[in-house]
Amino acid sequence: MLNRSKILSRLTPSLNAITENISDPVPFRLAAVLVIIHYNDETPYIFLTKRSSKITAHANEVSLPGGSFDKVDRSLADTAIRETKEEIGLHFQRSDLIGHLDVVRTLTSNFIIYPFVTLQDRTLVPHILNDEVQDIMDAPLIETLQTIDKDYSHSSFEDAYKFTYRREVIWGATARILKQLYDLLCINHE
Repeated sequence: MLNRSKILSRLTPSLNAITENISDPVPFRLAAVLVIIHYNDETPYIFLTKRSSKITAHANEVSLPGGSFDKVDRSLADTAIRETKEEIGLHFQRSDLIGHLDVVRTLTSNFIIYPFVTLQDRTLVPHILNDEVQDIMDAPLIETLQTIDKDYSHSSFEDAYKFTYRREVIWGATARILKQLYDLLCINHE
């Protein structure tokens, strides 16, 4: 069982520090997501969202809560916190974040995404708060990570992966973020 201290010991050495620096990565746009790891009955879970079919970018895709950097944000950590609150109603502080995984880039919409991580012991009850989100999934973290498979359907490069939860295929940038978690939490630890 991966308790909080084991997850922290596996993640912390590889996470990047949270900084205030924001540089303009033209021609890319900046975005941030929040990897929310929390516990139900001593089992780690992660929140995933299914994007609405009504939006133009990444409609119907499974993602992590988050979105585009806005001028009101002082940092990309603030972006992840603000977007998570706007999308699923969960409130976090900067002190709740333990760092961020390596940035990933979307291949079609030119986003550079900063995946921030929080590890929570408290009970979290998310709610859909805007029309960008169609569904919220509370997925068992390790079980979901163990569904890893090569993604030949969405691949434009050799090392594309996908994950599955409740018949939903998780691919693209979200899968690349989950692959980082898989490498840190599952490789050589199974």
